[in-house]
Amino acid sequence: MATSLETKLLISACVVAYVVGKRWWSKRGSDVGRLKKPAGGHWLWGHEYEAWDTTDGQFYIKNVDELGQAFAMKGGLFLALTAPAAISHMFTKHPYEYTKSQIIRPLIERLLGKSLPWAEGDQHKRQRQILAPVFTNENVKNMDQEIHHAADKLAEVLREHVLSNQTDKNPGARVNILDWSGRATLDIIGAVGFGHDFQCGTSEEARAITRSWRELVLMGMEFPGFVAPLVIRAFPFITDLPVEAIQAQGEIKTIVKRIARQLVEERKTMMNDESMKTGKDLMSTLLKWNEKAEAEDLDQLLDHICTFVMVGHETTSNALNFALYELARNPEMQDKLRKEITEFVGSGPGGEPTYEEYQSKLPYLDAVCKEGLRMYPPASHTERIALVDDVLPLRFPITTPSGEQLNSIRVRRGQLINVPTIAINRNHTVWGHDAEVFRPERWLDAEGLPAPTSLTQGWSGIFSFLEGPRICIGFRLALFEYKVIMTTLLKNFEFKDTGVVLKTQFSSNLQPFVEGRKKDGIQIPLIVKDLH
Repeated sequence: MATSLETKLLISACVVAYVVGKRWWSKRGSDVGRLKKPAGGHWLWGHEYEAWDTTDGQFYIKNVDELGQAFAMKGGLFLALTAPAAISHMFTKHPYEYTKSQIIRPLIERLLGKSLPWAEGDQHKRQRQILAPVFTNENVKNMDQEIHHAADKLAEVLREHVLSNQTDKNPGARVNILDWSGRATLDIIGAVGFGHDFQCGTSEEARAITRSWRELVLMGMEFPGFVAPLVIRAFPFITDLPVEAIQAQGEIKTIVKRIARQLVEERKTMMNDESMKTGKDLMSTLLKWNEKAEAEDLDQLLDHICTFVMVGHETTSNALNFALYELARNPEMQDKLRKEITEFVGSGPGGEPTYEEYQSKLPYLDAVCKEGLRMYPPASHTERIALVDDVLPLRFPITTPSGEQLNSIRVRRGQLINVPTIAINRNHTVWGHDAEVFRPERWLDAEGLPAPTSLTQGWSGIFSFLEGPRICIGFRLALFEYKVIMTTLLKNFEFKDTGVVLKTQFSSNLQPFVEGRKKDGIQIPLIVKDLH
């Protein structure tokens, strides 16, 4: 949709007023204005454009190295934070005093609805308490059959594609791995969550979800996609304006909700079945939670389905894709991992590893999984806003430009705080000189890992799933399917580097594209060779 000149001028004026007012307010009774700041910064966008436009989170990583674990950003005196004690204070000890910012919640509502990622306070506590039993160790363990079936189906269709596109002179085929891994993860969440078959990405619904998601991601990687969220942060009511970068957020939700309504009606007719009454799958849990499922209640139920369909498959496939890219670039690591998984004889059907064996008997697979999530966290940054005046503790003091040392940071109510996950996970002070190098071996030597005091309280000391009451509710499922799909792919295929230079940008998740070919869309091109 075209935006009128009057709308553009209104948006520009609103942003200027917001930035000027925010800068004035943030200086009062706060330490943020006393912190070091990066050089440069646009007169209007401050440092936010640079942070958005820089690949692999380099803006945050570079400035954490140079300025320390907390620094101010121009453009409203935003606080960029990587300090573990302060992060624990916000996410674990006081999670509901630091809520998602005005930029994130409206976008979540448009994309996923008023579900668990959107909820705050008592509403979040209640939703999480109800949904948590779906993702216990025991329940995830019982999803084994569906996960293996989806992984095997992926291997089958990928093999057909590779064999039909290779030649005698050039065995193997060049594929965009992004087009394939998400098929399996979407199948898994469809099967274990709702009893729905997305047919390995070939169903009409699966194609519509993928197409709309790609369009949304590409829009977020262009300049209007940068500006629109900033405007929403300043003026949430603006979500009703006919701006394409804003309105497009709701298209995926519309598609998934249409599918969800059908799934709900199908399952409701089966709820008299005793097995359905005692079922612990996601759909059964949601329907038991809200048996009437009418009007607003039904709408919220559909929002939960949208959330788990989208978040439940896209983030896992995203992490898996980056790991395959690194294994293709490091064939000795790929060979080492393939050797481990092919030589291991598990206790499951056909010698497959069981859920417990995936957790404890395949150390290099576990190391690759952890290193991939450390290097490439799908949500490479998040934001929080302080609802109260507060003091953020620091384990290690920071030095102001005047030479004064601060052991804590005073923040005012309304302070916006950027938490760059990718910079936390790649902090050179914590992870050493090779913090930005993919090296799974670091996880095999407990003595070589950073001291716990320098790490967050997230899974394995990294922040990829967040921490505290806000930790990803489905992280056990994500890790299990990641390992099963990786195992299946490496048993069947060899992945080779194409030599392209890969860049990344944040748009909903950390998105990859080929340097100089951003307009071609998100992609990780790999040569895939069938091993059978």
